[in-house]
Amino acid sequence: MRETRVHVRLYGILRDRLPPEARGEITLTLKGDASVADVAAWLRQMGVKMALEFAVNGEVVDGDRPLSDGDRVEIFSPVAGG
Repeated sequence: MRETRVHVRLYGILRDRLPPEARGEITLTLKGDASVADVAAWLRQMGVKMALEFAVNGEVVDGDRPLSDGDRVEIFSPVAGG
């Protein structure tokens, strides 16, 4: 089965989900035809229940976006203000 390796960077309080030495970055190996939804599922398994925004290679995307080997995925929580 094909694997897809993606580089993930977490921002804000999401960084606390990784060990401090990771500095908010991790490389994930996903199985099959991976998508952003698979990265979101990985976060849910880690207990993240908040709304999230995703960018792949600098472009804001939704969960249906397919991933390719070597993609850079950035994850952040939306900011609200007034």
